[in-house]
Amino acid sequence: MKLSVIVPVLNEITFIPLYVESVSRFADEIIIADGGSTDGTIEEIERLQHRYAIRLFHVQQSGLPYTEDWNESVVRNFLIDQAQGDWIMNLDIDEMMEDRFAEVLPELMNRSDVDIYQFPFVNFWGDPWTIRVNSPGDERWSNDITRMWRAKQGIRYRDEKHHCTLEAAEGRSIWSIPRGRSDVNVYHYHYALGSKIKFNDNRRGDVNVQMNLGQPDWNFKPEQYDIVTRPYEGHHPEVVMNYLSRQKALESTE
Repeated sequence: MKLSVIVPVLNEITFIPLYVESVSRFADEIIIADGGSTDGTIEEIERLQHRYAIRLFHVQQSGLPYTEDWNESVVRNFLIDQAQGDWIMNLDIDEMMEDRFAEVLPELMNRSDVDIYQFPFVNFWGDPWTIRVNSPGDERWSNDITRMWRAKQGIRYRDEKHHCTLEAAEGRSIWSIPRGRSDVNVYHYHYALGSKIKFNDNRRGDVNVQMNLGQPDWNFKPEQYDIVTRPYEGHHPEVVMNYLSRQKALESTE
């Protein structure tokens, strides 16, 4: 059984090396669609192609990011079409699997009674030692997330511009497909590493961002709901721990 990991990217210079090092431990191929990066992302991918099984495509992302001008489902479905593995994993560039995933993956893929898997989703908020959890009116932070399915099942992305969702063949719900759950965590570092807030990324008003200064206020309180967090007491993947150690060493020399 072989696994294809698919991911669209746009200006992700911080995450590219971490992601590729992490994913290469369990993926047979990493398929990347770059939407027009200008921050060195493409050059970094090309450098990593000498060491890892990366297939890079250039699919220009249209319109303003995270708006109805975007064409995210087109890009993600293009990636599905390129996958050659028996299983497909749609792991975003700011997501890392728990280290033990490589050990349990063969068992997951060899099950004949499951065609799609969901995983616990751990969302870091502001830094790598704080996680955001569900609150009334804001129940999207501590739920399972679908991240892997058997190929040739007709699973595609709905025609949606951003944050598009999966559906089965003929528009059926993916919940109609035999489903399994793994207890291996997916760690989401979007708001914990690198720039943390990207251009036009504060659409829900969760953070009081002074974009000209690049200083998010992680204690900002929206009117619609409470932001609930708690300390993270678990372990990060090895590649993230190494990254944090390097960052700490750099800060100590400044």
